[in-house]
Amino acid sequence: THGYHRRTDVPDGDVLVHAGDVTLDGSLDAVELFNEWLGALPHRHKVVICGNHDWCFQRTPAEARARVTNATYLEDSGCEVAGLRFYG
Repeated sequence: THGYHRRTDVPDGDVLVHAGDVTLDGSLDAVELFNEWLGALPHRHKVVICGNHDWCFQRTPAEARARVTNATYLEDSGCEVAGLRFYG
């Protein structure tokens, strides 16, 4: 969504997967705004991986990961949700 998540029409569902490029500028502030948006979505399960624009996950990984509280964040890891396996 490159920071334009509030402009994105997301259909209802059980599982939301956001597969990269959460931010446009790679800032921690942008991750916080994204996390707030995630928290407002109705999906029971949310899975997020970062993309090549999400530099803060490489430069300050602990700080970036700590800001994703409304989803399961995957980095070289996996999870199982509703019988489906995800790896990011």
